[in-house]
Amino acid sequence: MEQLHEHKAGSDAVSRPPAGRRRLRRAVAVCSWLYLVVVLAAWGAIYAGDRWWPATLLLFSPRWLLAIPLLPLGLAAVGWQRRTLAVVLLTLLLVLGPIMGFQVPWSAAVSTAPAGERLRVFTCNIHYHKPNRAALVRLLAESKPDIVAVQELPSADPFDYFPPDQWHVLRVRRLFLASRYPIRESVRLGSESTKVPGSIMRYDLDTSDSVVTLFSLHLASPRDGLYRATHHPTTGIAELEENSAVRWRQSEQLARLTEEVTGPVLLMGDFNTPAESAIFRHVWGRYTDAFAKAGWGWGYTFVGGKTAVRIDHILAGPGWYCERCWVGANIGSPHRPVLADLILSEPRPSR
Repeated sequence: MEQLHEHKAGSDAVSRPPAGRRRLRRAVAVCSWLYLVVVLAAWGAIYAGDRWWPATLLLFSPRWLLAIPLLPLGLAAVGWQRRTLAVVLLTLLLVLGPIMGFQVPWSAAVSTAPAGERLRVFTCNIHYHKPNRAALVRLLAESKPDIVAVQELPSADPFDYFPPDQWHVLRVRRLFLASRYPIRESVRLGSESTKVPGSIMRYDLDTSDSVVTLFSLHLASPRDGLYRATHHPTTGIAELEENSAVRWRQSEQLARLTEEVTGPVLLMGDFNTPAESAIFRHVWGRYTDAFAKAGWGWGYTFVGGKTAVRIDHILAGPGWYCERCWVGANIGSPHRPVLADLILSEPRPSR
């Protein structure tokens, strides 16, 4: 019996890993689960952006930083705790997907495009820079847009890419429009991005099927508030919260103006607000976000300061079908152009 007991004890010692390895495996499992909890919390916090200042910081921050622990945790899981590898992979999907804003155009892929007038639209915030002429000419030649709306164009730039025999062109301070369709009417609704309602132009365009009302816009930037909130929090947090309040007021006032339009409506430009923001979801939820509907990938439109966010948008009101949306190449601005193929499936008369 004693020999049998000794043999069994020896077998248990052989089958059980050393205490140090067991502690390491537990540590990998705990860290993997904690990492998943942190990512889930960050995912939820993003949607509180522009309601709560820490969430606003996260909303505009380089979210790719949340992916840094993936490699060491993944390697540790493969080497010591393979049972938690599924947890790490799930966290990877969450970070690369909803956290970083990856889009898959499921609805556009399974639906059939309706009949109607097709328009290709183009928008970009030049950000007070002189654009890279060769890159812009190449992009325009390749994409062949019907409508081009540009914000914050330097007054010194002639922007002579649109022959008058092919385009209808209108330029006011910092805002520019080139249209294949006649511009029936234009109204300046705001001249400064930091003031309500923002820097906004309204254009009524005569297409073959209807009069399309287009709003080209640039709303207040959170850039200064973000910087001060991270470097001088005693005063910067209040500034960041005030910027959120300004963008709320700007969006709500602009939304009221769009509600007055009886015909097809498009909004294009720099909203300075990511799609996950409470502002964007509350004010613009009934409009079709072209990239969310028919874009593929992350679709970042602003790249700079170690961050990349999707803050430039093309929004379509009722009657529009978005077939495709994509982000163009760098043309010399930290903002990337946004292009979309739209179909006016339900034209309505305008007043």
